[in-house]
Amino acid sequence: MVTVRVVEPEDLPVLWAMAVLPHIGATADPSVPIPLPTACSAPEQFPDLADPFSTILGVGGDFFVAETDGHLVGMAGFRPTSLPARVEVVHVRVHPALRRRGIGRELMTAVEAGAARRGFKETWLDTATNMPIAMSFYEGLGYIEVGRETRPEWHWTLVYYVKQLPASGPRASQSPVEDLPAV
Repeated sequence: MVTVRVVEPEDLPVLWAMAVLPHIGATADPSVPIPLPTACSAPEQFPDLADPFSTILGVGGDFFVAETDGHLVGMAGFRPTSLPARVEVVHVRVHPALRRRGIGRELMTAVEAGAARRGFKETWLDTATNMPIAMSFYEGLGYIEVGRETRPEWHWTLVYYVKQLPASGPRASQSPVEDLPAV
């Protein structure tokens, strides 16, 4: 059984470890032990995870963890963007040994419900072409591709997705592509 709840300070060392687990390639790796060793600090590439209470929750977002049998096995959050009706989905991760069991879907349901409760109308996220399973996952949840970006130094293409939240329909006067943030 999986429980999805809001992050707590004592969760951070495990989330920091989970943030850097490989998420490219096979969808499940049962060889990774479920009890993850804790990390001493937030990963350098994800400085907002050092203090999600100020960088995500403190700016009007939310951050959730998935727990099973007393172990953290997933995380996902959202934070507002510069567009008043849109949130950015951040740090969606599921423990490699437990992928393809609905945990990611439960986390995304919590993210979308949390954003809708706060009055947001759409979610925005990005993933990359070197993660086709993630692309399929988001598309299966109803996310619509709205743009791509590539750079010469990248070995992948960044793919942008938007999803209208159930509480509202698409805004007739505005295309999701028009509002993609500059990256």
